[in-house]
Amino acid sequence: MPKYRNGNFIQLNREVLHDECTLTWRAKWLYVVLSELEHRYTGEEETFFFRSQEDLARDTGMDVKTNLKYRKELEEKGWIKTWKMHWQNPETGKKSSKYTIAYRLLK
Repeated sequence: MPKYRNGNFIQLNREVLHDECTLTWRAKWLYVVLSELEHRYTGEEETFFFRSQEDLARDTGMDVKTNLKYRKELEEKGWIKTWKMHWQNPETGKKSSKYTIAYRLLK
């Protein structure tokens, strides 16, 4: 079995897999999903990505309230940083009317 299957793997902080990791299992799942999204939406220059609460709920399979709870856990333990932002259309330069959440993985 080849180690790399046409780019279908993501890098993941191994600390999340160890027994010593103090994150709850749902916070670990949220971190895994955020890691995959980081690989999908960031490049050479971008150090963060953004996602609406509804999109993240679809991505994780958990509701918005649950995601907020475990996002807070990840922030408190220093795994991620988040902030509110407006999405800006690169073609028109116009900002979105609703806020979205920006994510930066720290571990």
